[in-house]
Amino acid sequence: MWKTRSKLLFTAGAFISGFALIQMGMYAGQHIFGWKLDFNVFQICRSLLQNYGIGYMVDALSGLVFLTFGIAGVEAIRQCMATRAAFRRLHRMRDSVLTEALGTRYRDLGADRIWVINYAKPAAFTMGLWKPRIVLSSALLSVLDKHEEEAVVYHEAYHMKHYDPLKTWLLQMCATLLFYLPVLRHITKLYKTAREILADNAAINRTGSPMGIGSALLKLLSMTPANAHLVNSAACSSFAETSINYRISRILDPQQEPVIQLPWRSIMFSGYVLVMLTLMFGLALM
Repeated sequence: MWKTRSKLLFTAGAFISGFALIQMGMYAGQHIFGWKLDFNVFQICRSLLQNYGIGYMVDALSGLVFLTFGIAGVEAIRQCMATRAAFRRLHRMRDSVLTEALGTRYRDLGADRIWVINYAKPAAFTMGLWKPRIVLSSALLSVLDKHEEEAVVYHEAYHMKHYDPLKTWLLQMCATLLFYLPVLRHITKLYKTAREILADNAAINRTGSPMGIGSALLKLLSMTPANAHLVNSAACSSFAETSINYRISRILDPQQEPVIQLPWRSIMFSGYVLVMLTLMFGLALM
């Protein structure tokens, strides 16, 4: 069920974002490179605004399109730089002995895919856009038993194998760029919840029991995670920073699925925006 939800959420977010961004790209290409493109939604908006004599709105529409792509480019560069800086810092903090020990113990995950860092606070996350790695702190490992350690590692391994930091970052960036479609923020939030639950399920399947993942979550809740201070603004998937209540309730009672409230106001508002753009598209065809 959660695997299907995850796919539907990512598909919905990608479709809505892709539709808007492709239309913006067509609009920008037509005005920068002189492309002869018909039936572009944003071009239709521009024509309608001109016909109704709202000239300043035409400039606002163009500004929105070019600002969106400008921010997207800056954010992509900033994210790459932040990720590289975070990896350099973590590499300096790496405990080579513990890293080698865990690499040997979990060699099935691949070479150099688990880093253990000397850090006095608990930390467990997966970071990296193109080649994600699992990062664990020595403080965290010191309080986990063998079963809890395995649960945390296999939880993060799920994020690593499915490139969750990259996928989540893309949805978050689109939600920020297309702020006038608030449903994207809720899709991103629900997607992160689904990915955490799927990662928990993967850990439970590998360890054979929900006890390890449950007790590891409870231990981290009693401590103070410090992932944000380690990676700053680099994209990552953290073990204990998302949907804790949902995850604990499922572990305590696997038969009871948490009820997720749909954001109907955001859905209706975003639907209204998309309908208005579609109507403008239809008017141009008449």
